[in-house]
Amino acid sequence: VLRPPRRAARRHREIASVHRAHGNIRGGSTITQQLVRNIEQTGVSVERSLQRKLNEALIAIQLEREFTKDEILELYLNQIFLGISAYGVESASQQYFGKSCRDLTLAQCALLAGLARLPARNQPFYSLENATARRNIVLKQMLEERFITQAAFDAARVEPVAPALAKAPQSSVDPAVPREHVPDRTGYWVEEVRQYLGREKLIPGHKATDDESNPLYEEGLQVHTTIDLRLQQAGETALYTALDKFDERRLNSLKRQKRESEFRPVSGALVCIDNRPEYKGFVRVMVGGRDFTEKKFNNATLARRQPGSSIKPFVWAAAFEIKGLGPDTMEVDEPYYQRDRIGNVWEPKNFGGKFAGPVSLRTALEKSINIVSIKLAERVTVPKLRTYLENVGITQPIDPYAGLTLALGTSTVTVLDQCVAYSVFANGGMRYEPVYIKEIRDRDGIVVYDYRKQQAQDVRRVMPENVAFVMTNLMEGAATYGTGARSRELGRPRAGKTGTTNDARDTWFCGFTPHFTCVVWIGYEDNAPLGNYTGGELAVPIWSEFMTEAHKGLPLDDFTPPANGIEKQSPRGKMTLYTLAGLAPAAPPTPAAQTPEMPAAAPQNDSVSEDALLSTL
Repeated sequence: VLRPPRRAARRHREIASVHRAHGNIRGGSTITQQLVRNIEQTGVSVERSLQRKLNEALIAIQLEREFTKDEILELYLNQIFLGISAYGVESASQQYFGKSCRDLTLAQCALLAGLARLPARNQPFYSLENATARRNIVLKQMLEERFITQAAFDAARVEPVAPALAKAPQSSVDPAVPREHVPDRTGYWVEEVRQYLGREKLIPGHKATDDESNPLYEEGLQVHTTIDLRLQQAGETALYTALDKFDERRLNSLKRQKRESEFRPVSGALVCIDNRPEYKGFVRVMVGGRDFTEKKFNNATLARRQPGSSIKPFVWAAAFEIKGLGPDTMEVDEPYYQRDRIGNVWEPKNFGGKFAGPVSLRTALEKSINIVSIKLAERVTVPKLRTYLENVGITQPIDPYAGLTLALGTSTVTVLDQCVAYSVFANGGMRYEPVYIKEIRDRDGIVVYDYRKQQAQDVRRVMPENVAFVMTNLMEGAATYGTGARSRELGRPRAGKTGTTNDARDTWFCGFTPHFTCVVWIGYEDNAPLGNYTGGELAVPIWSEFMTEAHKGLPLDDFTPPANGIEKQSPRGKMTLYTLAGLAPAAPPTPAAQTPEMPAAAPQNDSVSEDALLSTL
């Protein structure tokens, strides 16, 4: 009789106590001996030696004195490997049939029993013919041993296997059998969780290891993740639809030029993190590529891309916090240059090559003015800006030679980094580490990991609450009147910033509401130019489509101002403006004297711009 595991953990402890009582011994080949070898507490290795077989045999004798044959068989059936990632009959039943083993038919039970021998070759996803043949052998043996009647045998033998099977993992099907290719898109999330489970020491007593020998994979754990399947589907649909349309336009253009051999599909990524009080830090969506079965590389967590102007809100926030500036502080947008020690001149420009003259920091962010961002970084100093970026969640190493180009987004980030960093604004200056796993239970249903204990240790303030709120207010303007204006389709309060690097090699939109933070990135994996596009054109529509679906059924909440540290200003249309409390009236700006030198190692190439073009003379 196949049963789900219930008392396995208790029996493992009993077996271990029997083992300890009779010394450090090991052993064999019978079912009992195989069980001895599979249970870690006995200390029996898998080496091929006479000593090991003797040890197994001795422990097996002791076990058969302590447990009944049925109890030993139950333990064995809950430990045995039955193909792909199934250890035990309950896991195999869920994997192959999508239901508990208590609900299987006689024919399905026989199929699982037949997998004990060569499971990789006989599992039904790989070879339906082999699985059926092994099933029939088991049924015949059951008939001969009088466990079933002739009528039951006849009915089970003709029961078709295929209609009852669950959806096969793409990597487990027979490569010789032609099948319609179904892209595996959630695989990026599953693999990220698997690696996280092995990488982080979540359960006491378990080593942090990412290889397949990790005992966590064999212990019947229930891992409850934070993914929201409805939102995941919405993210995939929004991203892949846009990528397909872009590819279609690109291919048609190349065909007209008779250059279709140059076509390659564009890539992208989308990450969404929950901002709601009871779910802060939950990673709800992770779309890391187009098809996990074809490309395992996760663009959401592994691709290091230049953020362009999407880094600017952190430059502004650092200037507000460290230098005491505010939204109404005036700065001069003017020609700017620096000369290095060997005479090379760096002369960054704005998008379109024009200069606005005196401009407020609020307007400068909305228009994504490069020169203002550089001047703010100069005031803050590059070392302090680097530290600020690291504090808000940028985990990738920051280029130590970037110099002031750091303010234009030259140092690389990941999509996940950007999402965590932007969620700091949404969470009032608090940084929450991304949560992949809510809870882990062992095979007996006992909670062995709860994210809340870890989160209580990890959460920390990295930005004053009033600075985070005023920056949110500035980014509301950028999402309403500036480069992110296409996000108005969401129809609810939102804040965010676009990013576009030189030649549109990377296009971004990083935005948030009181409920969710979402970051979208579009680009070629080989860093080729996308063409004449910006983040506002490519990334914002994807963000808006996804966030519209994500917010269905949620209240129309606005960002909540803190109790202290801010002042309300005159409204701008329907939008209320805020500034930091206690700031002196904005003084007229004066043109800055040009710094005669810059670090010799500062970047001198075209890889530094955003919605604004950075050029080198």
